[in-house]
Amino acid sequence: MTRRFLRGHPESRTSAIRRSGCSVGAVIQVVSAAAISLGLATDVSAHAFVQRYDLPVPFWYYLVGAGVVVGFTFVMLAALRTNVTARAPLEIDISHRWIGRLASSTRLHTSLRGISFVIFIFLVSAGLLGAQEDPFANILPGFVWVVWWVGFGFLCALVGDVWPVVNPWATVANFPGRFRNRGMRPSLPPWLGVWPAVALYLCFAWAELVWPDNAVPTKLATVILVYSAITWAGMVHYGTDPWLRCGETFSVVFGLFGRFAPLAKSSDGRLVVRLPGTGLAVPEKVSFSMVVFVVALLATVSFDGFLHTAAWGHVYAWAFSLLYDFGWVQWLGNTGTRTLIVTAGLVAAPLCFLAVFLAICQCTAIIPSPRPASNPAGAFEVASRFAFTLVPIAIAYHLAHYLWLLIIEGQRLYGHISDPLGLGWNLFGTAGVVPDSTLVEARFLWLFALVAIVVGHAIAVWLAHLAAQRAYGNHRAALVSQIPMLFLMIGYTVLSLWIIGQPIVAV
Repeated sequence: MTRRFLRGHPESRTSAIRRSGCSVGAVIQVVSAAAISLGLATDVSAHAFVQRYDLPVPFWYYLVGAGVVVGFTFVMLAALRTNVTARAPLEIDISHRWIGRLASSTRLHTSLRGISFVIFIFLVSAGLLGAQEDPFANILPGFVWVVWWVGFGFLCALVGDVWPVVNPWATVANFPGRFRNRGMRPSLPPWLGVWPAVALYLCFAWAELVWPDNAVPTKLATVILVYSAITWAGMVHYGTDPWLRCGETFSVVFGLFGRFAPLAKSSDGRLVVRLPGTGLAVPEKVSFSMVVFVVALLATVSFDGFLHTAAWGHVYAWAFSLLYDFGWVQWLGNTGTRTLIVTAGLVAAPLCFLAVFLAICQCTAIIPSPRPASNPAGAFEVASRFAFTLVPIAIAYHLAHYLWLLIIEGQRLYGHISDPLGLGWNLFGTAGVVPDSTLVEARFLWLFALVAIVVGHAIAVWLAHLAAQRAYGNHRAALVSQIPMLFLMIGYTVLSLWIIGQPIVAV
């Protein structure tokens, strides 16, 4: 992610090609080399690792082993004859302990809301008024793409969803005297679902992965203000809470991450500790728009990883050569061509993931069951029951893919404390800090990614088994119905590790 924040813009060689008198074959070869240079050298530098890890055994051993572990999880579930859906989820009430009292403190919530809003205003101001030439100098790009999107996502997934407390847009909407006449607001139409959040998330993903100017502070600050205007307009029109549920895309994302977290609020408002992933074992079906949202969340982070592989370099080279033959490179220029190609990939990724997921759900729906009357009606109903089982996979990939970026680029925040606007200040003596790329080794990153992805998929298999038991009513039917989903989980485990391993290990 944030590769535009972390790289330069090398010039293409297409103009030199046009001036040369080389043959068509040579032209295509040189164009392909230029395309790979643009598509790989620049993209990989966003997540470039100083070291490469030489595996003690062949790479494919890890891929096969990870798939076997995920399959073994299914075998263990098959061996359990108890009706796990009849059990209440294990939750430990900690609302009466000091952490529970602290978490429910009104004063603390008020203070955090005030601090988050002040930080929000400060960051936008830094983007508008601070240095513009060097993306490393201004605090806004690094804070948004690394500290907030990556770091806060880690916090919500591994600890608990604190976004409702610190959401600056909700803070403004809930401020006394704001957004009045609540009784006159129209209700959200049922068909709307979370489609606004889906659309805004895809826009966010495009800005993160494709937008050439996503590290230009003034433009990033302007986009934040536009999103703020859309969010507050939705809250004014439909109400704060309804819009947070359907249109404020980060409330939906962090809410999904928070369902995985060990700390959560119970149905009666108590703070509880639970097993990770338990909050995703919901008995109710979700809307198709939520299915699309979850699939898009998984697909976009996977596509971000795919951008750093040699396979993407070949795809990019082929697309670049094709556009060159049609004269589009000369018309769009280097940056425009890259934007078009990566945008096409970003659009294709969620569509492909959704098509595969629905195909697996259709296979699940048509498998005979000992209780045919309890079978879900079709692919869309199966998808609505099993969509949340994909969330642990998205979280695992989020952790594995972005850990290095958070550790290395997060160090820049220490320097920004002294000079947040990039104006040459050194208020606390920390300005000019250079991140230490040797702080974490490639071996640790690979092992962390391996464990995170395997554990995430194992939890997903367990959640899918719970959902199947609710849908089909008995142990045997649940197991039979899960065979297609098991193949999906194993296949995606292997694919995820293959993608993650490309920039880390020497394969």
